[in-house]
Amino acid sequence: MMQSNTDTTNQYNPLTEGSKDVVEGALRTVDQSTKTATGVSLFHILTLASIGGSLALFFAGKKSAAIFVGLWPPTFQALKSVADTNKENRK
Repeated sequence: MMQSNTDTTNQYNPLTEGSKDVVEGALRTVDQSTKTATGVSLFHILTLASIGGSLALFFAGKKSAAIFVGLWPPTFQALKSVADTNKENRK
């Protein structure tokens, strides 16, 4: 016996609405909820955290790890740019 679940079919799902890429939809949803809660984008928080982590590693004497973590901020900013561009194109 199959049971239909009509309560979940009418709910808003940001992962599937207008987006074929589930990961991009999830990132956009998490970024929007973070921006609503803190006023700052998730990608900006990750950028500042990786810069701080890189500095902490450098001053702890782990220069190779500091360089590795120090390369992350441009990636986070590129992800934000792509997410914002795709969001504007879908409007």
